[in-house]
Amino acid sequence: MKQQYFFLVCIVGAILLIVAGCDHGLNPEEDIFDSGFDGTVTLVEEWPEDSEVRMLYIFVFETIPLDSADAVNQFFQGKIHFDELRPPFQNEYTYSFNIDPGVYELVACIGIRGDNFFDLSTWMLSGIFTETDNPLEPTPVTVSPDERRSDVNIQASVIHPLPLPF
Repeated sequence: MKQQYFFLVCIVGAILLIVAGCDHGLNPEEDIFDSGFDGTVTLVEEWPEDSEVRMLYIFVFETIPLDSADAVNQFFQGKIHFDELRPPFQNEYTYSFNIDPGVYELVACIGIRGDNFFDLSTWMLSGIFTETDNPLEPTPVTVSPDERRSDVNIQASVIHPLPLPF
């Protein structure tokens, strides 16, 4: 009986030592800085009451898809990041992306006509991030480690869509 009690005390003691030494999990001691970027999406016109577009999303593409099959493939590989702009039917949105450092070839505002997000034929390119006068020429966004960009702004339209690059 004493031997069983001794083993039980040793096991409980070992567990307590392990738990006491793991108060921060696997996180390092220093603060973690989130890399990413922020911006605004501004509609160039008022949102029409009869618009087929029901929601707007921000999409971040690591590489510009070649076609819709490539877009679906990249989506399932986790190479496309997106977030819904809320609330719907506004004329200006702010957004924020915490994202790994890297170069992202296309940051786009995409409207969805109707309610089927997964039907690419309902996608409408409302605007892209560009630093040129050409609304069809995307400017890649480079995110460095421990950097937070706040200038990734997009002019968008739910009335006059741009052609999808894929």
